[in-house]
Amino acid sequence: MVAKGLLVVNIFLLISIWIFTGWKYAGLPEIVPTHFVVNGPADGYDHKRTIWFLPSIATFLFFILFAVTRNPNSPMLNVPDSFRNKKSLELFAYSVLLPLLLLFGYTLLESISVAEGKTNTLGNLFFVLLGLLFAVIGTNIFIMFKKGKNDPIKR
Repeated sequence: MVAKGLLVVNIFLLISIWIFTGWKYAGLPEIVPTHFVVNGPADGYDHKRTIWFLPSIATFLFFILFAVTRNPNSPMLNVPDSFRNKKSLELFAYSVLLPLLLLFGYTLLESISVAEGKTNTLGNLFFVLLGLLFAVIGTNIFIMFKKGKNDPIKR
């Protein structure tokens, strides 16, 4: 049930990213920020059409992580046997996807804000969301490692 809720939230976030980009696109200047240095200011700029890369990458990652949940027995998955069930894989994929989409959405929001002259740096929330992403991935790896220790060794 939690995984399905995460999926709904992720779909909503992905659609919101696309709608926001489409809504703001026409009003953007011809040159927009495309890269930020660690301490925040933009140091890379390109044509405004590059703003579509973030929603595109977010969509690609969404479909990759969604596809992972379709076949728990895929030989392409490097997870413990005890983790090879639809429920565990859905929770893993959708929990990782949530901070990824938040990170992409926030980066897009900040890029557009810089392009519009409303701010000049990437905000600190970026680092909070990046930390959340690492925490979610780390927690999932820890759970997989723990479950993997209980798997019988195959020979």
